[in-house]
Amino acid sequence: MHGRFDQFAKLMARAGFTPAGAVRTDEEVSPDARRVDIWFTPRGPEAERELARLGLLGRIGITACTLEPFHCTPSGIEVMDCVCKQHLFRGQLRQREPSTPLPVQWIVSSGRPETALTGLRFESLAGWGPGLYDAPPLTHTRLVVVAELPETRDTLLARLMGAGRVLAQAIAELRELPDDAPERTLALPILLRLRLEVPAEPTQRTEDDEEFLMSTQDIVETFIQHHRSEALREGRDEGLREGRDEGLCEGLREALLDLYAERFGAPPADVVAVVARTRDREILRSWHKRLVTASAEEVLAAIRGQAAH
Repeated sequence: MHGRFDQFAKLMARAGFTPAGAVRTDEEVSPDARRVDIWFTPRGPEAERELARLGLLGRIGITACTLEPFHCTPSGIEVMDCVCKQHLFRGQLRQREPSTPLPVQWIVSSGRPETALTGLRFESLAGWGPGLYDAPPLTHTRLVVVAELPETRDTLLARLMGAGRVLAQAIAELRELPDDAPERTLALPILLRLRLEVPAEPTQRTEDDEEFLMSTQDIVETFIQHHRSEALREGRDEGLREGRDEGLCEGLREALLDLYAERFGAPPADVVAVVARTRDREILRSWHKRLVTASAEEVLAAIRGQAAH
């Protein structure tokens, strides 16, 4: 995975599919340690209700699948590499887990990969509408061109995997949905979480970071306004929450606890208390970065260590 946008696509797919079945990420493919970004196997008929909330993304997950998202339109060679990886992965599964349903690969491209579509003889995927393509049967590969998807609520989560104007439009539509809309519940916290990982110092940001900040600014403002409204409805003293920095800290505290629960289970009460009273954004950001890769013991030591100061 490369870039913050590709990471968002991976996290969103994982979060969306998890209630409906088994999700694995970065699954290694022998013999050269290539990895499958997302591998999903639905639980069965009972998973359909959960997947229905995801629109097009949910229909992709009705059968076992792998996802390979590309924020930058892939070259023909990159798509061919995915096809080869898919062939190796299916062969590996036959030997390792014979009873496991073999997945169909879905490559998600922000733009139209013309060389790949022509060179690999992709054709329009019958019955799926614009922007979806099918490779020859033995490749077990399909492709989504995000820029060609119709602008409907059904395709919203898939279009959040796009770039440029398509992404900006999808974010604008996400912002207009009701607070309890499943698309907002799923995508907004992940967008905010990744935004808070962007370096605070402009000279340390990549071009992709700058694009991400611009594309998600409205989402941050929406998140802050939502929490302000909730606080007012509950009659709490707003205090510093009226400020932008406190709003971002509140969102980061929530994201921290969500991520801890996702990785390690419910956080201990003392850790929840430390996070809740922490107002330093840099400390919160450092804990979040540690949560992405460190063990539970290392994370707990960092948070409890701060409490001791």
